[in-house]
Amino acid sequence: MNTQLTITIAGQDHPQLINQLAAKTHELGGKWLISKINRLDNQIVGIIKVDIPADNAQLLKGEFTRIPELHARVIDVTQPVPLGKFEQLKLKVESNDRSGLVHDLTNVLDDIGIDIIHIENHRIGVPDLGKALFVAELLVDVPAEVNVEQLLEAMQQVEEDMRVSVVD
Repeated sequence: MNTQLTITIAGQDHPQLINQLAAKTHELGGKWLISKINRLDNQIVGIIKVDIPADNAQLLKGEFTRIPELHARVIDVTQPVPLGKFEQLKLKVESNDRSGLVHDLTNVLDDIGIDIIHIENHRIGVPDLGKALFVAELLVDVPAEVNVEQLLEAMQQVEEDMRVSVVD
């Protein structure tokens, strides 16, 4: 019988680190189902969903947590019970930047009952204008009873010049 684990990693990157993690998983009969790993300034951060024989799950946890300068957290996956119908939407947000913008956007989504699947945001300096712009892409689960136009309007209320659109 197999089990699934969600593993988050963060720490100092070094040559062959991802290969080392994948090899340890394979040696124990596991496979990576989903992975999202990023490198930034010689650091690595990621999340990996692994399917592995239940008897080897503890061994894999130990292998990942023993790697020097890498912080690994391993969580047993629990299967969520679907509560209703959802539509998955990809949203693009553009605005002048300000402190607290991500907090305010996520509050609006939480108040409406929207789950964020993925969020990626950037702040881009515009020296000619003397300010920074905020750009974000979100993948969200929208309950069937939520009107998408009203959702976009609610998000745009966070900031006067904010533009929110659905991306194909």
